[in-house]
Amino acid sequence: MSFTVVDWNVNGFVRREQAALLGRLDWDIACLQEVTRESWADFRALADQGEVAFEYLPPLADGGPRYGCAVLVRAPARIEDFGLMADMPSPERAAVAKVTIEERGLWACSWAAPPGVTWGRAGKGRQVNRFAAWLRDRPGPAVIGIDRNAPKWERHDLPADEWWNKHEPLLYGPDRVHDLRDAYRDYLDANPAVAEGVRSERPDGPLTVTHLRGGVECRYDAIYASPELVVDHVDHLWDEARGAGSDHALVSATLGWGGS
Repeated sequence: MSFTVVDWNVNGFVRREQAALLGRLDWDIACLQEVTRESWADFRALADQGEVAFEYLPPLADGGPRYGCAVLVRAPARIEDFGLMADMPSPERAAVAKVTIEERGLWACSWAAPPGVTWGRAGKGRQVNRFAAWLRDRPGPAVIGIDRNAPKWERHDLPADEWWNKHEPLLYGPDRVHDLRDAYRDYLDANPAVAEGVRSERPDGPLTVTHLRGGVECRYDAIYASPELVVDHVDHLWDEARGAGSDHALVSATLGWGGS
């Protein structure tokens, strides 16, 4: 049996057709970033269960962050527990859900690395470092949907990628401190003909486009899967996501349990 995970920075500040697009797709788990308080009800209505970060933050006089990460599931998947990672510069970008799917336990995380331009290298670096440590010590099988705000330049060979700071390779690089794999790179490795087409179409990278950084094409958005999971297929809905109102592509990965 297989199941589908989507990752999407929905750009909730622009309320257009994001929820409508997500509602038309088949998925079991959705990891969303930049869900606003105003847009949350639209997304929550698409799932049997859903939790969002700003409902788990301590009360603040100014109301707190205007947006946060969320995890949604459709039955028969179910959320058993949900929370935010501790000791984070931006905890609203660090949601962790314990999910049961196909009667097996899975940690489904919706994460975002703060942009260095507003948070600085230290803030972004600490967030990334904490993500890497959680994955290194992960409590079980895990899938991560993340807006990486990185790399600076993506190449076809991972060791050639260029990063914004020294912390990012710990989470994303070839010598990362954890054992999760980038689902799209995994999919390309398993499908040489597809990989050759990507290399021919985009010889200098990135592997595909999920965001424009000042007009520069980037693949910031990704799904990572632990070794217990097998990657069957990965899609990137760039034109559809932009048409719906987001400035990030929607990433969809079909996964299965290894050995099943």
